[in-house]
Amino acid sequence: MKKNLLALGALALGFSFNAQTLTYVDEGAKFYVSSGALVYSGGDWELNANTAATVENRGAIMIVGNYKKGTRSNAASDGKEFVNVWTATNDYGQVQILSSNGMTDALMTVQRPAAPTSYFGGSFPISFPFKDQVNYVMTAFGLPTTSFKGTCGIDVNCGASRYDMTMHKWNNSKIHGDAVVSGANFKAGDYYFLNLRSTSGLQPYMTGIINYKGTPAPVAYASTGIASVIPSMTESAFSDLGYNDWKTKVNPYNEKYESYMGYVNSTNKYTGKNIYRFGNPYTSNLDLTAVDGINAWLRITNAGGNRTLKQSTTDLLIKDFYITKRTPSYDVIWNPANGSTNVNADYYSAKFDGTNWVGNPEALYIRPLETFNLNFPLLDPIKLGSRIVHLDVNFTDFHKTFKYPAVGTSTTVTAPKNAMMVAKKTSVVGRSAQTLSASTVDRSHSTVNNDGFYQAEVFLLKNNSVEAAPVYLVGTNYSDISAVAAQSTNKVFLYGMKADSTAEPTSQKLFSEFNSDTYVGKPLAVGFNNLVVGDNYQFRFNLYEGSIFTNVKDLTNGAFYIKDNKNNTVKQISADQSYNFTADSSAMAGRFAFYWKEASVTGVSDGTLGTNNSNTKDATVIYKDGEDRKIRFENISSKANIQVYNMAGRLIDSVDNVSTSQDYTLRLSINGVYLVKVSYANGDVRIIKTIY
Repeated sequence: MKKNLLALGALALGFSFNAQTLTYVDEGAKFYVSSGALVYSGGDWELNANTAATVENRGAIMIVGNYKKGTRSNAASDGKEFVNVWTATNDYGQVQILSSNGMTDALMTVQRPAAPTSYFGGSFPISFPFKDQVNYVMTAFGLPTTSFKGTCGIDVNCGASRYDMTMHKWNNSKIHGDAVVSGANFKAGDYYFLNLRSTSGLQPYMTGIINYKGTPAPVAYASTGIASVIPSMTESAFSDLGYNDWKTKVNPYNEKYESYMGYVNSTNKYTGKNIYRFGNPYTSNLDLTAVDGINAWLRITNAGGNRTLKQSTTDLLIKDFYITKRTPSYDVIWNPANGSTNVNADYYSAKFDGTNWVGNPEALYIRPLETFNLNFPLLDPIKLGSRIVHLDVNFTDFHKTFKYPAVGTSTTVTAPKNAMMVAKKTSVVGRSAQTLSASTVDRSHSTVNNDGFYQAEVFLLKNNSVEAAPVYLVGTNYSDISAVAAQSTNKVFLYGMKADSTAEPTSQKLFSEFNSDTYVGKPLAVGFNNLVVGDNYQFRFNLYEGSIFTNVKDLTNGAFYIKDNKNNTVKQISADQSYNFTADSSAMAGRFAFYWKEASVTGVSDGTLGTNNSNTKDATVIYKDGEDRKIRFENISSKANIQVYNMAGRLIDSVDNVSTSQDYTLRLSINGVYLVKVSYANGDVRIIKTIY
């Protein structure tokens, strides 16, 4: 209703006679941008109002110019006047300010939900797209700026009072959180911690929707010459230390380094190093997909070079790189009715393998106020000249985007229908603000689409909540199986596979990459940490084909399978199905394995399923019996209709009123991949892929 009323008459916009100021919003006006709309202003945006929500933005606004105050007393001086409204995870207001000099002096609000109570007693990671004094953060909570606690100096041991301070900021070079002193200015793009311990005073106000206010900082972000080395040590000496040799050393604040890195028992010389933390510097989404060419945001400067990430992986300086993003809420939704919520999996992960991004695209698109981590767990210290990665990070207008999420094709965003724009006190001169399709103004960043790319994202759930970070089965036509030494503390992990297709117990990782052309019918082993014996767990899946930006229900060429070695069963993986099991040990060594295209059970040489499967009546399955493919039906209905389609979508066979009391032999004669639709008399429908 509110949207309709605004569309009918509450939207009031004025335009100035000033040649530079093309969009002018006066006091008493109402500028409303609905969800899904994009407004383009081809010059400066002047806000001459001090009334709350004069500009209410639920969509996207692009300003090609400056964002400035009007002449009215107290115009745009609180941030309440221009509000980017938060409605849902992927429904919120965004602003891109594209300006040669980046002049901004008007404030605005970026709304976000309060941090979950799970952060209370600790710290909440956040990035501020503003250039004001840090004290101004208190206004987000309705508190005076004088209530900001920032008395401890940088690199000064302040004792217990350090943990009363309002904020800390991550120092990428020194591997610790610095004090944030009162009166300092925000640096947009840096990684901050809001102190949510009870002594900070913020806990009672961290409820509902938080109105973070400030003056946008739209200019390019640069952080150069970064190399993580703990103070008082040379890079050479630090490079040769295993984690156990330095984790208990103390920083200038008398804190052990393991308090930031985690209590890991490791002599590995890479552990805990090269973990760099940043945030989104802008009031729009940040696109991290560009890692090559002139617009690459990340460059490696070791060994006298200046390489993009793509160049560094091609030269094998960097052998492994991934981005993680921690979010306050990590919802994994497969079923619109109930979905699935997270409890422990704090990170989305995306890995660049030298050709493609693999993993979860959520990690590559950073919302305003969100943070992200860069991780370099494996590199070549000889070619790199050190175990410490030297890097430059630079963000420009090119990396601003309205797109989100990354999955699927780009969405065309249209203007609100029947919007009335009424000029107030001024006339229209030159180009006015316009409503456009997002595709005409948003920068499309190229992503590789590979016909040989297939990915299964595997989640471990308990009581419908995600128990751990997901793991990824990644098949490409250029990858090879590797068994690099690594240890995982995640509740679920994948083993690296040796040349003889057996699991390497010392290689535990989140990504298992294999050649989709050659690694067929061979195991991809999975392991577990600290499951509760007797508790019920569940596997759920997301599937991607061509790239991680194309999410699908079922793959069109090939399939992933899960084999339960205890029950001697095989089940094809689909994005709308799950696999339930009860933990019979904390590690369940050897219980499960995944397969690509083909999987076998005892007594059957190959195929997708054996006739001795003991669990087939719990699900509709297709199995191989000699040269035939047979359907074994669920115990849900006495009759079913069967339709068989080829991958071009053409119906090649159909039969009605088949008795489900016995297995049915499919009438297939030509080799290929088929979709079989089983429609039960009770209304349930199952669609299963099979390879003949």
